[in-house]
Amino acid sequence: MTGVASHHDDTCADLRDLLRGRLVAAALTPFHRDRTVAREAVAGYAEALRGGGCAAIAVGAHTGRGAHLDAGELRWLVREFGSASSLPIVAGVGPGPDRSVSDLLPLAAGLRDAGAAALLVAPVRGASRAEIVRLHERLGSEVGLPLLAFVLYDRASGCQYDADTVAELLTLPWVCGVKLALLDDAMGCQDILDAARTAAPDALLLTGEDRMYGPSLMWGAEASLLGLAAALPDWSVAVLEAWTRNDLPAFVAASARADALARLTFLAPMEAYVQRMAWVAAWQGILPDAVAFDPFGPYAQSPPPGERDRLISALPTLSRDHDRDHETSA
Repeated sequence: MTGVASHHDDTCADLRDLLRGRLVAAALTPFHRDRTVAREAVAGYAEALRGGGCAAIAVGAHTGRGAHLDAGELRWLVREFGSASSLPIVAGVGPGPDRSVSDLLPLAAGLRDAGAAALLVAPVRGASRAEIVRLHERLGSEVGLPLLAFVLYDRASGCQYDADTVAELLTLPWVCGVKLALLDDAMGCQDILDAARTAAPDALLLTGEDRMYGPSLMWGAEASLLGLAAALPDWSVAVLEAWTRNDLPAFVAASARADALARLTFLAPMEAYVQRMAWVAAWQGILPDAVAFDPFGPYAQSPPPGERDRLISALPTLSRDHDRDHETSA
């Protein structure tokens, strides 16, 4: 038992050391129009995320529509993203339309065997706190990978964790951190960050607050796992690096630019952010137009006329500002 405890302590510590102060990109999954994974596009996309400065890639998370993918597709994506990028992979684990809670342990074990370095554990709609804690206990003890608890806003998850739930999860041996995505709940974000730091001072606090990115770092987050980084990871890296090196002018500029991008992409209908980020990825040239497609969001059948053009038309000016500031800081 002592050897097991030492192993999980070392594994969790290694992950925290690797990701603290760094960015994890929440990757898109490229899809064909028939909802099959566009496997031919994954390697180049993974290489581009690495080139954008990511320290790791989250595969099959909310942005990657992991709830809609079967176990075989998720295992393949973990292997391919890992092989193509040579980066650690954080694999999303959660229920879906065709996946129950009882399926999660074998799914997680398969993702471990495919090469995942950690698991991002999604909320289970309607679960009690006891059920949430038990799921994390079993995933940790039976699968043996570090876990990141995922606090996802209630409209998307149906089970947004409160501060006390997060504090209890962080007392579990395999739960090495928490990823927050509360969307527009600034008070909830602050309260959970405070509770997490009190409960587990060494825990890894990752912000996934695309609409509160800069502020969430000021409130105590120390790393990021962002859907916003699915297309322009270097913009998100610039915010985090400027904050970490205490470069206030660079932080203000980079944060304002990331916020401008988030205001274009993370807006109602919120689930359309995946399609919007895919459009940005295609504009940037890291995904082919034909597979920059979200078949599971509200724009799958017909996006509103002109929305894509309005989004894309705003990007060149923001991009020029980013390039100029990057050259100045270099």
